[in-house]
Amino acid sequence: MENLFDRYKKELEEDLKLDDFNLKDTQLRLPTLKHKWVARLIDAKIEKNRLIELRKEAIIKVIETIRSEKPITVSDRLLIQHAEQNEIIVKIDKQIKMCDLIIDYLEKVEVICKNTTFDIKNVIEIRKLQLL
Repeated sequence: MENLFDRYKKELEEDLKLDDFNLKDTQLRLPTLKHKWVARLIDAKIEKNRLIELRKEAIIKVIETIRSEKPITVSDRLLIQHAEQNEIIVKIDKQIKMCDLIIDYLEKVEVICKNTTFDIKNVIEIRKLQLL
């Protein structure tokens, strides 16, 4: 996921690079760029939901394993607390946290893409004023 974040940063930088020569091209590509980044946001949310379900299943399996190995009765709350310290659950939790960061980033990217239209308009207005 961290590599994904770095890749997204580089891609966004390239996607939104503006100069005098590519204003029109960037403006024409904006709908496609917005779609691309919104789709990635949805993909990240789907991945987070998948990880949450995987976590629930893993906790159930760990609890079942503990119950089958230990003949003593322990409260469900203690079993869940113990299961949450399991290596697999901790790893899934880290992935969920990274997903949250990616989702936060992509939500900000979506806003940036929306505002790019205004940025381009402002650049064009500045160019017009410079020509006067």
